[in-house]
Amino acid sequence: MLFVCFHHVAELAIEATKKFLAENPNAGPGEIAELVTNQQMASALKSQQKVHIFVHAAFTPQFFKNKEVEKYAKAIVAITNENRIMERHLISALELFCAKKPKNFPVFIKQLFDEDALDEVTILDWADEGRTEFTLDAVDEETRAALRGEAEPVVVWLQEESDSEESDEE
Repeated sequence: MLFVCFHHVAELAIEATKKFLAENPNAGPGEIAELVTNQQMASALKSQQKVHIFVHAAFTPQFFKNKEVEKYAKAIVAITNENRIMERHLISALELFCAKKPKNFPVFIKQLFDEDALDEVTILDWADEGRTEFTLDAVDEETRAALRGEAEPVVVWLQEESDSEESDEE
């Protein structure tokens, strides 16, 4: 019963955020972050739910074609405050969002990295750790493994980038 109530409350916050984004296409990152925070607090949801509300309100299956990551990257930074824990919750929100279409997951991760909205270390930590407290119950192990598999080329690329930066510093 608790999950049903939680899900309903989250859906209301998502719908209100979708409506705001549709009616305010030029809203700034701070304005969007404030709205999402207000939705999260008004719904009595935990702080990390802000990223879940935003991901499910702002992104569509056509996110790549519509350049939604580029449009909302600064809002994501304002919402996560570049906090690694919030960025891990962002990845878990994307896991759920991409569960039905895992091929979208690495595209999100790479675009968010390219837009400075998701840190390399956070992505590599996620890749190394497997299922954690950040992984949502709604994302079963088979789905999580499929998402991780799809993300492998991005992870390898980031590891190589990280290794080459370390050797440049030596």
